[in-house]
Amino acid sequence: MWYGLLRRAAAAIVVALAVADVLLYNYAAIQALVRPAVPHARFALFGDPQIEGDAKIAREPTTGKYDLAVNDYYLRHVYQSTLAAFRPHYAVTMGDIFSSQWVSKQEHARRLARYRRISGEGEAVKSPGANEAAQPLPLPQRGAHKYLHLAGNHDIGYGDETRPYHIDRFVSSFGPLNRAWTARVGGSAHRFAIVNAMHLDGTRHAQFRNETWHFLRALAGRRAEDAGVPLVLFLHIPLSKPAGICVDAPATALRDGFVRYQDYVSPAASAYLLHCLAPTLIFAGHDHDGCLAAYMVRRHAAQPVPLGGTGRALRSSGDLCGLDLDELEMHRQAIEQFALATVTPIRGTEIPAAVAGADAADSRLVLEETVRSTMGAYSGASGILDITRRDAPQALHAHASGHDFAMYSKDGYEYTYREIRLGHHLAVRALLAASAVALAAVPALLLAR
Repeated sequence: MWYGLLRRAAAAIVVALAVADVLLYNYAAIQALVRPAVPHARFALFGDPQIEGDAKIAREPTTGKYDLAVNDYYLRHVYQSTLAAFRPHYAVTMGDIFSSQWVSKQEHARRLARYRRISGEGEAVKSPGANEAAQPLPLPQRGAHKYLHLAGNHDIGYGDETRPYHIDRFVSSFGPLNRAWTARVGGSAHRFAIVNAMHLDGTRHAQFRNETWHFLRALAGRRAEDAGVPLVLFLHIPLSKPAGICVDAPATALRDGFVRYQDYVSPAASAYLLHCLAPTLIFAGHDHDGCLAAYMVRRHAAQPVPLGGTGRALRSSGDLCGLDLDELEMHRQAIEQFALATVTPIRGTEIPAAVAGADAADSRLVLEETVRSTMGAYSGASGILDITRRDAPQALHAHASGHDFAMYSKDGYEYTYREIRLGHHLAVRALLAASAVALAAVPALLLAR
């Protein structure tokens, strides 16, 4: 009797493991089927994979190589399952592609080759350049996605750390640090931009910061001419916000006035991005837990903020956007006061209620999604952004749940984001180990007499 019960239990285990394996290997396809959609534009977003290498093997000589192999397999499954199931137009890695900016040239080459196997990118880097085309570009074909990469602190370092060779090898491997392009989405233009967040604030090599701000000011000039074109902005570090909205609290460490650590972009740089670029959506990485937040941006301050010693004041977005780079640095404190007067950060749970305030002529609501890390400790998350043109324009409204959101604009566009998770890497490893044991032991038990 006991032997019969044991055989039935073994059979049940085999069935359960088989079902679990099917769910594991098809988790992204199942998510795509549960909530089917045919958007006009789709982005697959992958946060901070932080691929390790030789340093891990040096720390853990016995298990290091095994862990790297398992992690590569895990990350490849996340990337390839997501891309196959959702067939995006763009695949965006949100920065911190590798775990350290200080790796040798040889180690960087090894990790780059591993990343390309993981992501399926191949050798060629084919993505929009830093100079925006005069006319909107067609979207890539669904499934023939373009790969885009943001520079993170573990790729090129914070402002105090970046050296020219960091920039050179990132650009040669992944493309420009800053880029903008326009594409037709559902018949109308959308603008997209990637900004090098690592050099928005104090940077030891002035050239790197100047290049970033030259790009921003040029983009802001174009935005002043076509503010009605929606902009989706991508950068590695999220914008400034007080503690309690996301997991990370605001923290910045400086050395000689240059950034050596930063959880959020400075309040002054954040104010410039919000006022002068006027984005509809912002996507960031850096905070591995992920976060949904928003900003209510008022174009005018209730009281003018004096620019000390100049006889001028910040009264509106236009006053801020008219400052040159030297003035932006010189009047940083005044800009931070202007930001406090005109920008209100909002928790994700409060977004639906905040939409009503965005109907005022002087206010805009900007949503910011910090993409959860795709690392195994964060359940192998990826994000899907869909942009869809609806036939009939609706009043501005939004829904939010966890890290997911749906926003409907007045000009008839629907923006939806959903987070897809594979599962914690320890649970996945346990399932794979149990399946291997069952594959070896259970058949013998079932066939025994």
